[in-house]
Amino acid sequence: MLGAALAAACAHGRAATPAQPPVKAEAPKPKPPEDPTSKLIADADAHLTTGLEEVKLGHLNKAREEFDQAVDVYLDAPGGAYSSAPLGDAYRRTLDAIQTAELEALAAGDGFAEANVEPASIDEVAELAADADAEAPITPDVRATALEAVRTEANDFPIELNDSVLACINLYQGRLRDWFSAALGRGQMYLPQIRAVFATEGVPQDLAYLAMVESAFKPNAYSRAKAKGVWQFIADTGRRYGLQLDWWLDERSDTEKATRAAARYLKDLHEMFGDWNLAVAAYNAGELNVQRGLAKYRVNDFWALSRTRALRRETKSYVPLIHAAVIVAKAPEKYGFEIEPEVAPAFERVPVEGAFDLRVVAECASTPVDQVQQLNPELRRLATPANRTFDLRVPVGRGADTVQCLGAIPAEKRVRFRTHVVGRGQTLASIARANGVKTKDIAEANGLALGRPVKAGTELIIPIDPRARTAAAAPRRSVQKAAGPELADSDRNLKVTYLIKPGDTLAGIATQYGTSVQKLQAWNGLKSTRIAAGDRLVIYTRRTAAAQESGGRSAAASN
Repeated sequence: MLGAALAAACAHGRAATPAQPPVKAEAPKPKPPEDPTSKLIADADAHLTTGLEEVKLGHLNKAREEFDQAVDVYLDAPGGAYSSAPLGDAYRRTLDAIQTAELEALAAGDGFAEANVEPASIDEVAELAADADAEAPITPDVRATALEAVRTEANDFPIELNDSVLACINLYQGRLRDWFSAALGRGQMYLPQIRAVFATEGVPQDLAYLAMVESAFKPNAYSRAKAKGVWQFIADTGRRYGLQLDWWLDERSDTEKATRAAARYLKDLHEMFGDWNLAVAAYNAGELNVQRGLAKYRVNDFWALSRTRALRRETKSYVPLIHAAVIVAKAPEKYGFEIEPEVAPAFERVPVEGAFDLRVVAECASTPVDQVQQLNPELRRLATPANRTFDLRVPVGRGADTVQCLGAIPAEKRVRFRTHVVGRGQTLASIARANGVKTKDIAEANGLALGRPVKAGTELIIPIDPRARTAAAAPRRSVQKAAGPELADSDRNLKVTYLIKPGDTLAGIATQYGTSVQKLQAWNGLKSTRIAAGDRLVIYTRRTAAAQESGGRSAAASN
């Protein structure tokens, strides 16, 4: 029987094993209860993170809403924001982060910081081109390719293919390769419009590439000669051809308007000299310098004039740079360029009456403030102009929402600027002295003539230097760490009535007076951190704190 059992086991390939009892599955361990303090901190941090992201987009109103909600999480906690050490530490960390973000936003400008500019390419390119002859030898391939291009491409500007032009082609292919590629790619946004305007005005369309040499097609390019925009107008010439330049606007950076001005200027120069090369030289050097050179050396064309001492080295190389740009830009692939065209953002125009902070506009248009600035490069400030209607460009499809949103904003929240209502006997000079600004800046910001009286009751915008505002808002003492809304009797030396200004927050006011948000709420019966411009806060503080009060704040104190 034993043998039979073994045989049966072998026949199945394995020995029989006794049945095992089923394994009982372990019950899942219950999750530990979530720590309420950790949850509160996580909720507050979520609002803080969102608020910081909105600040980066320039959406300050939305950022403040998120910051208020972050602070409210702590203030609404059972026992208050200082009910435990971890909660109190997180609360102070949140207040510090909010204050830092607000100071950074203030440093970026309260609407009056002038927009950034970029170096104009003409300064560097012209200097390099002046030595282009020694840059590299002109190879037979370069000469042959250029000759073929001139022979086959249709040109409405008379191209001269001499050694100076060929040397500039070498320069574009060599040291300026990356610059040329980027500039031509950027130019695809503007070239169709430029060609259309030039065709209408009777200017050679090939001269569209003059803007490439001048500015690399950057609307905010600014040169050492104080010329600005895609077409690099100096202020006097810009005004002469109808471009508006004031405290709010600089239409030299409005590519559409500046292109029409450039076309008229080039046309006038051609009528003056009867030659497009001389017209281009005069665009760079000024018509009087070219006229004097022609008269002095008794020549009648640019190439002869360039062999004299009448023109600067930069102007002598300027015209060859234009010729070379036309040749290469029309067939960039023949010169080894792979151009990535930039596409102009689609936009629509909406009329905006009066001064609006562009960060407010950006929120209404649901777009980053950087894009609003990109679409409106002629705005010199972070705001639309006061005392007039401005046709603002916004992303396509956002026009109606923007108009509706801006129309619903109360007057006190439309701008983040300081304003002043003129009193009897006040002058622009006295108002400027009281606010620490220049009389000229107040006049230009409000479209007023210097020397003329200002009617009492007129509301003026006061263009405060944002750097001064930042210094005034800098922390004077750290936020108090002790909890509790009451001050000791020794601290009740002074009661201050504080007038809330646009852009104020409880956190900023608390830091300014060396107190806490919680105390401000207790003294004023506030249930949240939301405050409104025009309201007043009661603040109990030391005399020394009140003495440090910034001149930009309206406060009345009484013992």
